Amino acid sequence: MELFKHTGFAPEITDIDWLQVPGIIRVLLTTDGTVTKSLEAYFWEPIAVKRTGQQTLSADLPESSRFAGNLPVCESLNARALWRRDVNLVGEKTGNIYASATSLIDPARLPAAIAEGLAAGKLGIGGVIRELGLETYRQVVGVGQSAPDTLWRSYRLIYQGDVLMQICETFDLACFKGLGAL
Repeated sequence: MELFKHTGFAPEITDIDWLQVPGIIRVLLTTDGTVTKSLEAYFWEPIAVKRTGQQTLSADLPESSRFAGNLPVCESLNARALWRRDVNLVGEKTGNIYASATSLIDPARLPAAIAEGLAAGKLGIGGVIRELGLETYRQVVGVGQSAPDTLWRSYRLIYQGDVLMQICETFDLACFKGLGAL
């Protein structure tokens, strides 16, 4: 799609009517920054990262059970015991759930400070990374539409050349109604 060619962003793209997607959702689907800070700036309200689950997945779990949202786990995470972490991004004033995310995390590759921050559950992944001042890269690998009112993106978080985690974020368009498209 021409929209992504100018930036070098070339994810797997499903059939999305991009002209009907509110501009802020297009930004969130393609950003390599943190979604939480983007939502706070756009909606002008603090966003809480509410952990809804965290568990360790066995290394011998079949790959079909190790999906991060809509895409299978990348090869570099396949043969390891992983953490699965589920969160909602919730507006502290409105109570709106703007996004949900499922992360598959390789704890063996995490710097100790990130692992401790995630275990404490006080911040989201982006908040922990920002607080520690780590230089990371988010490689968007897919965007799509899983239902008429739900869009998603999947990306890998890379630190010092290693994939630390794969994250799939979903956005419920109901929270963004009335924001307009192009």
